[in-house]
Amino acid sequence: MVAELLRVDGYEVWTARDGLQGYSSYYQHQAQTVVTDIDMPELDGFEMMRCIRAINPAAKVIYMSGAPEQYRRTLVTEAQNFGAAILKKPFKEADLLKLIESLPGDKTNPESYGYEWSPDQKKFVWKEAV
Repeated sequence: MVAELLRVDGYEVWTARDGLQGYSSYYQHQAQTVVTDIDMPELDGFEMMRCIRAINPAAKVIYMSGAPEQYRRTLVTEAQNFGAAILKKPFKEADLLKLIESLPGDKTNPESYGYEWSPDQKKFVWKEAV
């Protein structure tokens, strides 16, 4: 479903059945953005991204999960350190497309930002520190 949506919207997409295949696919294609489930066989989404960041520390990622609250600490760390984003399943197609387009580039001062769960938007969002 996600792959087809992105292809229809003009994105070049590679798919994988598990985290190990996802890493292998990234190694071959070096995608600009990785969209991944957190809970996968072989390597979970976090482990897969650790491997990918050994190749490309600036790799962008959108994590998907039906229960992101159970990964809150890791997701906050991922967001603060790498600009990772999260979509809570189920989500609207438009939400995924907007999120891909809005992913931050390199942050010049990551310590000046905080990342918080937004129940309205069903994802983590950046909040500027006061």
